[in-house]
Amino acid sequence: MCGISVWHSGNKEIDKKRFIRMNQIIEHRGPDDEGYFYDSHIALGHRRLSIIDTSLRGHQPFQYKDRYVMVFNGEIYNYIELRKELEKSGYSFQTACDTEVLIAMYDCYGEKCLDYLNGMWAFVIYDKISGMLFGSRDRFGIKPLYYFYADGELAFASEIKQLLCLQEEQPRANRELLECFLVNGDLDYTEGTLFQGISQILPGHCFWYHMAGDRLEISPYYKITYFPKRNISYEAACRAFERDFYHSIKLRMRSDVKLGYCLSGGLDSSAIVCAAARLIKENHHTEEQHTVSSCSEDKHYDEQEYIDVVNRKTGFISHKIFPDGGTLFENLDQMIWHMDEPFGSTSVFAQWNVFQEAGRCGLKVMLDGQGADEQLAGYTPFYKVLFCHNLRKFRWIRFYKEWKAYKTMRSGTEKHVKVPSIQYLAASAFLPRNIKEWLEKKERINASPFSDAMVERCRKCSEGHYRIEEEGKYFEDSMYRGMQALLHYEDRNSMAFSIESRVPFLDVNLVETLAGLPLGYKIRDARTKAVLRDGLAGTLPEEIRNRYSKLGFVTPEDQWQKKYRDFYRKELEQACDRLQGVLDKERVLGWFDDENNIKQGAHACWRIICVSHWINVFHVQMI
Repeated sequence: MCGISVWHSGNKEIDKKRFIRMNQIIEHRGPDDEGYFYDSHIALGHRRLSIIDTSLRGHQPFQYKDRYVMVFNGEIYNYIELRKELEKSGYSFQTACDTEVLIAMYDCYGEKCLDYLNGMWAFVIYDKISGMLFGSRDRFGIKPLYYFYADGELAFASEIKQLLCLQEEQPRANRELLECFLVNGDLDYTEGTLFQGISQILPGHCFWYHMAGDRLEISPYYKITYFPKRNISYEAACRAFERDFYHSIKLRMRSDVKLGYCLSGGLDSSAIVCAAARLIKENHHTEEQHTVSSCSEDKHYDEQEYIDVVNRKTGFISHKIFPDGGTLFENLDQMIWHMDEPFGSTSVFAQWNVFQEAGRCGLKVMLDGQGADEQLAGYTPFYKVLFCHNLRKFRWIRFYKEWKAYKTMRSGTEKHVKVPSIQYLAASAFLPRNIKEWLEKKERINASPFSDAMVERCRKCSEGHYRIEEEGKYFEDSMYRGMQALLHYEDRNSMAFSIESRVPFLDVNLVETLAGLPLGYKIRDARTKAVLRDGLAGTLPEEIRNRYSKLGFVTPEDQWQKKYRDFYRKELEQACDRLQGVLDKERVLGWFDDENNIKQGAHACWRIICVSHWINVFHVQMI
C-alpha cells in the first residue's frame, strides 16, 4: 500500500519544491521509501509501504523497458499466477513484487490488462514514447484516485490534500454536495468531492491523457451487474460461496510482513478470521495471529461475548480497545485531516482506534469485512426489497412465510426495529412512485435541523437511489453508493497508521458469484447472509452462525451526546456560525434542545459538527 503523486504542469515548468511537498504530505501512506521521476512538464512521485518484496527492487516510480514509468498504490493479489502466464510468453522479471507484474501486464495487453487483475489499485503509467498517461482505479473503489484538470494542467493524487498543495487559492466548498452530506450523509457517490474543482476517478474507470493535445478521456471498464442465475440450487450456491470465499482469503493472506484481522464479533469479520485460521492450520503455519476489536463499557453497544467465542475457537491473540467519547474531540481535527472530508458518524472513530491499536501491535496488513452487507443483504431495507419482490411475483405463500419469520425474529432479538405491515408493503409493491414516497415520508422522523427547502434539494439529489424497487437495482445502488463512503473511511483510517487494509468480500470472483444469486438465497427464513451462514457451517462457531443481532464497529453516539450535552450544544452553535447561509441557527439549536430528537437524529448532529471542523481544518470558503 502506498501513495502516488502525478503532475502535468501544462506549459509551465514543474515547481519541484511544490511537487515534493505534494508527495511528502502523504508520508503516512508510505513511510518506508519515496521516489521521484521528472520529464518535460511531467512529474511522478511515490511513497512506499513495503508489503510484497520489501527490498529496494520494488522502488517506485518503477521504470520498465526504458519506455514506461509507473506509480502504483494497492495490491494485485493474483500476481504470482499472472507472472507465470507472462513468463510463458517470454517475459522475465527482476523483482518478486506485484508492481513489475502489473507494468508487464500493461506492456503485454494494454488497457485489457485490467480484465485479468484481482486486487485493489490506483495507478498511473507514463508512456515516454507516445507522450500519454494511462491510469485506472480498481473495480469497486477500494483505493482512491483524485484529480484536478484546468487550463492545460492535470494532477492525480491518492488524497485530496495533495492537490490542495498545488493550488494557490483558498479551497472552496462544493455547496450542492455539502448539503447532501449534511442532510443524507451522502459521500463519494458522484465524481465530485466536497472541494470545488477536485474530482475522483470513479470505481471501475480508467483514463487516457494525451499530453500533446491536452485531452483527457475517462471511460468505464467494469460495472457491477446483478444477474440472478435462477437455475442454481441453494446447496450449489452455498458451495460456490465457500469455494470463492476461501480462495479470496488465501490470496489476501499473501504478505511479507505481519498480518492481523479486524474483528467486530459479527458474521463478516468472524467468517474472515475463522476461514484464515483453517487455512493456517491446513498449511501448518506457526506464526502468532492477532485480532483487534472495538468494545464498549455500555452492554448495548458491546460484542465482547462474540469476539471471545471467535478468539477461543481460533487461538488468535485478542487486542481490545474502548473508544471514549471524552477523547473524541481530541482526535477529531487529526482524523478529518486524514479523511480529507467530514465523516458521517462516530463509528469512524471506533475504526480509527482499531487501526491505531493495530499499529501499536506492529501489524502492517489487516483483513476487514467491508462489502459483505451490500452483497449478502445485511442491511434491514433488503427485507423490504425481498417482500416487495415476492408480492410482485404473486408468491403469496413465500411472502407471508418470510414476513412472519422476520416479525418473529425481530420481536425476539431487535425489539426496537419496526416491522413493516403487510398493508404498507403491498402499497409499496404496487402503488405509483409518488404515493410510495408519501408513505415513506410518513415513516421518517418529522423534526429536522435542516430547512424544508434544503431537504427537498437533497431529496432530488438522491432521486432514484435506495428505493424499494426490484432487487437488482438495490444491489447495484448499495455497491456504488453507501459502500463508497465506507471504503473511503477504511482507506484513510488504515493509512493514517501506515497499515494496509484488505477486504476479502470484494474479491471480483466472489462478487460476481454473489451477484448471480437471487435475493431469496441471501435472506432465507428471515436469516440474512444465508449462503454465508450455511456455506461456512463447518467453519463458524454456532454462536456466531446463528446470531441475528447486528452492531459492527459502533459507538454509543446518542449517549455521548446526552452525556456531554452542553459541549455538543456549543459545538453546534459554532458550526451554525461557520455555516451561516447554509443552516438556520435557531432551527438547529431548537431541534437539538428537544431531547426526543437525539436518538433518531444523532448522526445529523454529528455531521453538522464534523463539517464545521472540516471547514476550519482546511480553511474552506463557503461562498
